[in-house]
Amino acid sequence: MKKEDLFRVIEIHKPSFCFEKIQPFPEEEWNALLQFFVKEHIWEDSSINVFRVTGTKHPDYQNMTWGEFLHQGKRMHLNLDLFEKNPNYYLDTAHKLPTMHYVQIDGGDYYVGADGNHRTCIAKFFFFLKGISTLHGVEIDHYLINHKALEIYRALKEKEYYPEPILKKLSRVDSSGWMREKFETMFRLKDGRVVTVDEAERILEAKKQSRGGLFKKIWSLLAGQGKCLKKTK
Repeated sequence: MKKEDLFRVIEIHKPSFCFEKIQPFPEEEWNALLQFFVKEHIWEDSSINVFRVTGTKHPDYQNMTWGEFLHQGKRMHLNLDLFEKNPNYYLDTAHKLPTMHYVQIDGGDYYVGADGNHRTCIAKFFFFLKGISTLHGVEIDHYLINHKALEIYRALKEKEYYPEPILKKLSRVDSSGWMREKFETMFRLKDGRVVTVDEAERILEAKKQSRGGLFKKIWSLLAGQGKCLKKTK
């Protein structure tokens, strides 16, 4: 197959992915917040549906369409030449060298990670013509976010406990081509206490109940004063 065949996909077939913008990885949110709320991280040498790759961590290629990237990618001409010489690189099921790396959060679509932007784009057009979707031998980092911990963190901030999230590794298991780590998110509060998510939840509930009790006392006091005023009239 020639590289010109890939460009004809845009001209003749016009599949929808050609016109989809390459989404930016949420780098700022990840660095500032989400990385502290990971509950499970799995790395594996595996396979993906290349059409589920919707974004990238590389700022130079974000918000281009895949069609624009095929035409304008910085090193696309070099990668297209390599594709012509060895298209089986994309079809081989063995671990790819050079590597192709992807990141997935909460089971969503994939972002190109450390390497493989141009080759991912080529694979999309190549696989469209081949009528296939699975790209084998790639590296994937899967992250699951602890959304309960994230919700508690935001509630603590709202109540001015000034929480600092702390990520504690609980376990790690690995074998050839696979690794899994589990984590727990804890919080350091403004008074220096370090609390678990469950402990933080109880602190928030106690504060809510104490406020509710205070309002009841104020209401009872006001109601009592109202009765006294009525008696004196």
